[in-house]
Formats: sequence, structure tokens, C-alpha cells
Amino acid sequence: MVTHRIHRYFLGALTVGALLFGPACNRAGDTKEIKELSQKAAELDKLNQQASAASTQEASKLAEAGLNKMAPDPATLQLTEAQKTALEARIKAEKNSSYQALLQEVLDKDQEIKAINAKIAQLRSILPRPEIAQVNDSHYGMAMRFLRKKGVPEEKAKLLISKVLVMDKLAPGFEVYHFYANGVYGSWVAQGKAEQSPTELQAEARTQLEGERDAATQKSVQLQADISEMTAQAEKLSADIENLRTEKASLTKDLATLTAANEAQKATLNSVHYLVGQRKSLEQKGIIVVPVFARDRAGANWDDGVFTQSADLRSEDSITFNAADAGLQKISKVNVIPGSLEKDKHYSLEFSPDRTVATVKFLVKDRFRNEKVVFALAE
Repeated sequence: MVTHRIHRYFLGALTVGALLFGPACNRAGDTKEIKELSQKAAELDKLNQQASAASTQEASKLAEAGLNKMAPDPATLQLTEAQKTALEARIKAEKNSSYQALLQEVLDKDQEIKAINAKIAQLRSILPRPEIAQVNDSHYGMAMRFLRKKGVPEEKAKLLISKVLVMDKLAPGFEVYHFYANGVYGSWVAQGKAEQSPTELQAEARTQLEGERDAATQKSVQLQADISEMTAQAEKLSADIENLRTEKASLTKDLATLTAANEAQKATLNSVHYLVGQRKSLEQKGIIVVPVFARDRAGANWDDGVFTQSADLRSEDSITFNAADAGLQKISKVNVIPGSLEKDKHYSLEFSPDRTVATVKFLVKDRFRNEKVVFALAE
């Protein structure tokens, strides 16, 4: 149910709409028709509330009479014929006049509900069927949907809706009436099955907005106080920031040094460090030992300093070297030291057709990480 002030504003909006909207055969008549329908919708809403109130009073009287189990039919809010007959019989047989009067009040209230229901039925037969608002429905959206179904173009529908009062918020269960005749649109919102009336919902929203406004005002005052305090601290913070900048510059430099060292360490740990040389020369230098009946092994001068080449296994899968790297014409054999590295298990060897180039492919990279390896070439 909407307040009289809102109702008057709503009807005024409809009148203006009738003057401004597109072609119509009888604009004044159309506006009058919509006014009358709106008034009937308001009357229907009022009757629904009266019927609900009368039913509540009836139920209270029944409870007072100890007949609280004799609930009215929820569809009509009335007693059934069997219930009425039973009550009439009890009234006739009852000797207690006050109790008899109480039961008669129940029947009178039921008669009142019956009369209200008759008026409701009459109004519903005249009015179009209302659309029941669902969760998240908006009055504007429902009006737009109704007009589009009527074939009204979107821009025209927006203009029509702009000329009537639409509610900012709807509660589930509200009954929304749409009226449209020859280019004139009107709407009315009734409480329906909702717990609140449209007026109560609007009042609640207004109270909430006022509360938010007051809270915002208080917060603004507090913010002003906070700003004053923060301004007083600004100079101290500026000095602290300058000190932090100096410290940051020092830390950045240290971090760069640490990062470089870290990356170098990662590269070392993830690389194979190797030496390529002629087998006899490596043996003479004491870097490797070449036994007669065993695999080549590390010699007395096997030292970190001799492994000057490396391959980062995070990005490299193989290494390639030339016969010339060892002072040879071609490569007939490659011995890999330490001997625990097994060919075709940990690595594979490939030669160019003229055997001047050899490629070592790492089959098990983890076996070579941070490992020192000698590739002893023989002609």
C-alpha cells in the first residue's frame, strides 16, 4: 500500500505522461482509465490488508474461546461451512451469555471477511493479473519487461517509465500491476504476500539512508581529526623516509651483490665442469691416470683449477668439441673420466662423418650436475 501523498504524485505523473507520450486515439480517456485502474489496485490492496487483519482478529477470538484449532481456510481466510454450522449450533446450545457473545463475534467477523472477499473478487475480475515480485526483481526492470512484451520499442519504453513513479526497491511477494493503453503506461505496487507494505519498505530504506548519512558525517569529523594528527606526524615521517631511502640504497647494493653471488652459485651447482684434452698429454700432466687393465681415473694433479670450461645443464643438453681442441687431426676415441659415468646410460657420443667433431649428449643430467669431467681424446 502506498501513502496518499505518493499516490497523488503517482497520478500526477500519469497525467503528464498522457500529455507527452506518442500517438493515441483518446489520450484523456486513456489516462482516466489508467487512473481508475490505479485507484482500484489501491482499493484492492487496502481490502487485502483489511481481510488479513480481520482474519487475525477472528483467530484471536477463536483462541480466546478455546477453539484455536478451528483455523479458517487459508485460501479464503474464512471458516468452512462445516465450521460455521458447528459454531451456530454451539451458540444456540450455550447458556453462558458472554461465551455465546464471543462465538457470535467470530461468526460476525467471518461475515465481514466474506463481504471483503466479495469486493476483492470483484476488483480482481476488473484489474489485470499482477506480476509477483521475486528476489532481485526491480520495479523498473519489471515495467520494461512488460512494455517490451507489449511490443513497445526499448527507447519508447524508457520514456514511458520515466513519466511514472517507480520504487527503488521491491520486496519478494509484492504485487506489481501494469496498465497500458494506446501509448499510456501506469503501474501500482501492492503489498501482496510480502511481510512489509511498499510504504514500510520505503520508510525503512529512508531510515537506513539517514543512518548511513549520520554515520558518514561522524566519520567525516573523525577523518578530519585523523588528518590533523597525520599532518603533525608528516615531518617525522619525512625524516624516517629519508633514512629508509638511504638504508634501501645500501640494502639494494648488498642485494645485488648477493643475487649475483647466488646466481653464480646456482650456475656452478647446475653446471658440468669439464676439461677437453689429448689423452697422452693429460696423462703426462698427471691430471688422469691411464692403467693398462682398468678404466682411466683421476690423477694426482686433478684439481679444480684445471676445469676451466662449463655447461649450464638448466639450458644445455650437450657439449661439442673439436679434434683441434686437443691438437688432433681427428677423434677416434673419447674416454670420459671419472669412469663411473657410463656411455649410453649417463651420456651418449656422436661424431661428425670426418670424426673431427664430437658431441656429448647428457642422458641423465643430474649425474653431471656440479661434476668435474675430463674428456680425453685419442687419435
